[in-house]
Amino acid sequence: MILFVEPISKNIDLYVPAYPLPLMELASFSKSTMPQTKIEVISMSMDYGLPLSKTGKEQIYKEFMKDLAEMKPRGVGISCTAIAQAEEAIQLCELIKSHDPEIWVFLGGYFPTIYYEEIFSRTRAVDFIVRGEGEVPLLRIVDRIEKGRNPLDDSIPNLVWEENGGLHLTKKEKPFDLKRKATLDLSLLRLPRKYDVLPYAFSRGCPYRCDFCMEGLIRPVRREVPADIVKRDLDNLSRQSNAQTLLVSDALFTSFDKFSVLKSLGMEINFETRCDVADPSAISKIADVCGIIAIGLESASYNSLRRMNKVKDKPHFDKYIANTLALFREASAYEIPLMVFMIAGYPGDTEEDLQQSLAFAAKLSERAGPGGHVFKIGECRVYPKTKLHRVASCMEGVVFDDQGVFGDNIVRQPSKSLDFEKVRSYMRQIFNLSNNTAKLEKALSKVMPLFRVPALSLNDPLIPDPCYRGEGREILNVQGDSLSVLRSLVPQLKDKYKDLLSEVRQTRELRA
Repeated sequence: MILFVEPISKNIDLYVPAYPLPLMELASFSKSTMPQTKIEVISMSMDYGLPLSKTGKEQIYKEFMKDLAEMKPRGVGISCTAIAQAEEAIQLCELIKSHDPEIWVFLGGYFPTIYYEEIFSRTRAVDFIVRGEGEVPLLRIVDRIEKGRNPLDDSIPNLVWEENGGLHLTKKEKPFDLKRKATLDLSLLRLPRKYDVLPYAFSRGCPYRCDFCMEGLIRPVRREVPADIVKRDLDNLSRQSNAQTLLVSDALFTSFDKFSVLKSLGMEINFETRCDVADPSAISKIADVCGIIAIGLESASYNSLRRMNKVKDKPHFDKYIANTLALFREASAYEIPLMVFMIAGYPGDTEEDLQQSLAFAAKLSERAGPGGHVFKIGECRVYPKTKLHRVASCMEGVVFDDQGVFGDNIVRQPSKSLDFEKVRSYMRQIFNLSNNTAKLEKALSKVMPLFRVPALSLNDPLIPDPCYRGEGREILNVQGDSLSVLRSLVPQLKDKYKDLLSEVRQTRELRA
């Protein structure tokens, strides 16, 4: 038996009641090729709950380890797609190894792919790491583990493990042929009909090279999933779940052109798009079933966007701004809620850059419609091995918490004349330009039910005891009726803790 696990994330407002798409793609591919192999996928938050304290986390891990002893897997693969999951992923590896040293424990995802050296220097509980796309290597890994053979083999691509005091890397496999992609099989989940959101990716990879993004380090070339596989996947997902919300992901952000296929599902559809790529004229065609549109603006300063490598030149910047205004105007006219992603205090920023972003946010807010909008603005973080880290380290006047791959790495001083308190002041002003309508709240609660909710509010007396599981009020039950109750209480919690809503992400992280 092979077990795949999605760990807890320390960032509460990133929680989405969706199945772990990367793991499901890998597990479905292995299962379709080796149907005789027992494979199960676990989402820690969905299956065990969201811990609110160290005590809650200990309860969750105790329950998980009890299940592990009953399942007796030969191998456990843990996904770590975000830095916010890194500490939890490593703790999970160490618990599993302490329980049974004979279990093969391995990691995959963005974080292990980029930071495998740091992981092996941190723990001895990881047997090997799968770098980059995992379908081909994972199939061979599962086959060898199930046959009782050692998976540490040079014939398996994309692997790295410790050997003779150093690291041994096998050859890199060419990008996975998406024509071979298996149909997503939700029966591999414990509770397939409990998930409220169905995420789906129409492509892999991104042609853009934004300096703050890690996608280029993993998948520098964009490839589309063939249309017949998309149709088969979506039909299967609608049959195997009760979800009414589809979350569309596409690194080129052109998923509006798949709308005819999507509309046939009868679900509410949420889109994420680049503000300079999406076609505003398409908004009218999707209005009747669109839940929310998320656009990546990041900044409204030409100098900031050039430093981010988001725009190439002034004409590109002019299109970037004009198209954002057009998207905003059309979405407002058709009462579609909008989420606008922004970064505050990017290395090199001056107060003038923040003033330009604030002025543009105010201009957008003047076009506010009944659908509402929210400016999802956060402080900038500089992670090792990224282009941004190299650039920021050489920029005069830039100060950031250079804490390594497991730290927060917050930019404390974007430039000599701009400090963090001033950045926070602009973050607060921009966030407060959000138009928090009932329609926006409803749309957000479906996809990100705890969006902007401070961690300390999740043990408020407003929340009834049945919303917790285990002993005490230490673990939130984020499924079924409990999640519905939580959704209904979020507006009251936000109002009660409104002074913390626009603060830095630390206020929304699970307590240690």
